[in-house]
Amino acid sequence: MCGLSSSIGEVKGKVYPISSTLLVFSKLTFEESLERLREIGVDGFELYNPFFYKGIFRGTLSFDQEGLRRVEELADSYGFKVTSVNAGNNFVQASRDLFEGQVKGVKMCIDAAFNLGTPVVRVFGGEPMEGKTEEECVRAIVEGLRMVASYAEERGVTLALENHGKITNNVDILLRILDEVDSEALKVNMDTGNFYWYGYSLSEVEEIFERLAPVTAHTHMKNGTAERKYERRKIGEVKLTPLPEGDINLLKVVRMLKEKGYKGVISIEDEFEGWTTLPQEKVVEILKRDVEYLRSAF
Repeated sequence: MCGLSSSIGEVKGKVYPISSTLLVFSKLTFEESLERLREIGVDGFELYNPFFYKGIFRGTLSFDQEGLRRVEELADSYGFKVTSVNAGNNFVQASRDLFEGQVKGVKMCIDAAFNLGTPVVRVFGGEPMEGKTEEECVRAIVEGLRMVASYAEERGVTLALENHGKITNNVDILLRILDEVDSEALKVNMDTGNFYWYGYSLSEVEEIFERLAPVTAHTHMKNGTAERKYERRKIGEVKLTPLPEGDINLLKVVRMLKEKGYKGVISIEDEFEGWTTLPQEKVVEILKRDVEYLRSAF
């Protein structure tokens, strides 16, 4: 096990390392999921904390010292980098005890990232809750992120807040949270498909990407199609597709990130129709095309 490195690392001959989430293979064992990733041709993967993702990989992944040592050994044996450690937190909770449990889980991710030499922890904010106003939800998110950001600063880890769900997909709220937490340790995990899912028009989505690029520490490449792509829509009025088939020009997004000085990885979170139900061979085939598509950006 090693201390934190200053960067995820460069891949010879490639502008950006290509990473992938592992959720698409979460019903396999952890090692089986890495075998699938090797077929796809990525350079690394995002590591999910079973504290938040109960039973993931059939219980074959743990975040204790021995479990993380095993992660490191397997990553090395497959030639992968662990590009982020992912929390599935929600700071909008019904009680203080539940809230503090979420803080504890994120700190566990920060410790794991430090020990694995991974510079980024992906975090969420939270979701609306009956009986709480939007303002109360935002305040809870800000409080939680302040608590974990100070811890991340001590460990030299960057938190990447994802635009996710019904609160932080509002770009103004997302930026307000960053401003109020006011920590160099808190940046953004830019999920390209989630803003489109939230209902922003295609042109608005492109503007948002430009706006967020300077504060982006990690990415999720996702795409989809909408019947009224140039108009504001209701949440969810989008069909998620393989990366090359959606309305968003992801190659343009990747090139823009490079122009803006982005130093992280390009990570795939492709939730195309059937991503959890299609035969594994078909899923691998689609994800291989995703990798080839993203590499064609340069």
